[in-house]
Amino acid sequence: MRPLLLAAAVCVSVFIGSAGSAQEADNAAAFATLADQIAREYSISADGESLQLHEEAVLTWTNPLVGEIYGGVYIWTHHGRPLAIASFYKWYRPFTHSSHEFQSLAGGPITATRPGQKNWQTSAPGVTWNPIPDAPPPGQTAAQRMVQMRGLAKRFDFEMTEKDGTQTRLRLLSQPLLRYQSQAADVIDGGLFALAKATDPEALLLIEARGQTGQPQWRYAIARSNFLAMRARYNQQEIWDVPRLTSAEIYSATGPYAKYQFE
Repeated sequence: MRPLLLAAAVCVSVFIGSAGSAQEADNAAAFATLADQIAREYSISADGESLQLHEEAVLTWTNPLVGEIYGGVYIWTHHGRPLAIASFYKWYRPFTHSSHEFQSLAGGPITATRPGQKNWQTSAPGVTWNPIPDAPPPGQTAAQRMVQMRGLAKRFDFEMTEKDGTQTRLRLLSQPLLRYQSQAADVIDGGLFALAKATDPEALLLIEARGQTGQPQWRYAIARSNFLAMRARYNQQEIWDVPRLTSAEIYSATGPYAKYQFE
């Protein structure tokens, strides 16, 4: 190619790339505003008590491996403790639909309402709590406990089975989505961690130090954030295995995991 033609081609390529980047930035900003609005439209309660929306998204994510898609993760708490979580996301390429994806983190029933939409109403617990084997006693300071929580979280391995049957190992995000305490629930310290593909959370790991009056102990609970089959191991021992959900289960809005799709 002649030098002048090559230079012109490079300029055109840079211009197209810049225009595309600008459009993607606009799409991401518009979606962030929309996701905040959507989160405020939901009213969620657990065991009949209203939950408090954490006003800002605890995570914004994208997954360029599959296309142009933007998501925001929101949490609802009771006395500071997370009991419900949602991921709102919208496709721009190669699809155009949007979805609202919910997971209960509560030990009892959850009800979520939004005007003009079928209620999310569960009866089964969203999570089951278990002691963390061989965990050290919770530290005396918040800084010590944060180091412990991160170290304990790294002992868990998560794997997701893709639609084509291949296995994807999920990546632990180093910072918890939420760190919290709850005197009402006897939680000295807690962290909600995400296991992600790219930055898209696919599974959730809660770690809590409990026992403000007795001997403190580390406990954990696991939840999905995707309908695909997943499993988890702790120190190479399998501790959690959930199957792929059917379409009826995904969209029934009666299970601990629920999804709504909008064209």
